[in-house]
Amino acid sequence: MLIEVLGLLSLGFLVGLSGAIIPGPLLAFTVLDTSKKQKITAHRIIFGHVVWELGIILLIFVGFGNLLINNKWIVFLIGGVVLIFMGAMMMLGKRGEIRLKSSRVDSSFLGGIFYTAFNPSQPVWWATAGLALLVTGLEVLGIIGVILVTLGHWLSDFAYYLIVSFVIHRHEEFINPRQRQLTLILGTFLLVLGIYFLIASFGI
Repeated sequence: MLIEVLGLLSLGFLVGLSGAIIPGPLLAFTVLDTSKKQKITAHRIIFGHVVWELGIILLIFVGFGNLLINNKWIVFLIGGVVLIFMGAMMMLGKRGEIRLKSSRVDSSFLGGIFYTAFNPSQPVWWATAGLALLVTGLEVLGIIGVILVTLGHWLSDFAYYLIVSFVIHRHEEFINPRQRQLTLILGTFLLVLGIYFLIASFGI
C-alpha cells in the first residue's frame, strides 16, 4: 500500500513537473507579480491555478473531456486572442510602469485563475495526458489513487513556482531597476505565445 501511495504521488509529481517547467502565461505572471509586489507570491498564484484545474478535472469526470478535445480549436482561438491582447498591452504600457493593467488583475490568487484559464493548452492537456494520469491512479487505488496523482501534480506546481518566485524576490536588487525591460520581454513572450496558439487553432 505504501509503495503504491508513494508511486502515485511520484508519478503525479514528475508528470506535473514536466508541464510546469514549460514557459507559459502563468510563469510570466508569477515573475511580474513577484517583482511588482517585492515578495514571494507563488503560493497564492498556484492556489488560484489549483482552483481552476479542479474545475477542469470535475468537468472531465462528468463527461466534458471529449467535448474539449473535439472543440479544442475554439479553446486555442480564444486563448490565443486573449494572450495577444495581454502581451501587446504590457509592451505598450507607460515607461517604468509595472502594474499589470493589461490583465486588470492585481490579486495573485485571481491572477492564478486568470492566467490558467486563458492558457489554451491547460484543458486540452487535462482531457488527454491528464486524463490518462487520473485513470492510472483510479486503476491502482481507486478514488484515493486519483487524489494522490492529482496531489502529486499540484505539489510539483507549488514547488517549481515557489522556487521561481523565491529567486526573483531574492535578486530584486538586480530586477527592480530593470522592471520595464522585464515587462517588455514577458509581454513579447505572451504576444508570441498567443500568435502561436492562434495559428494552431486554424491548423486543428
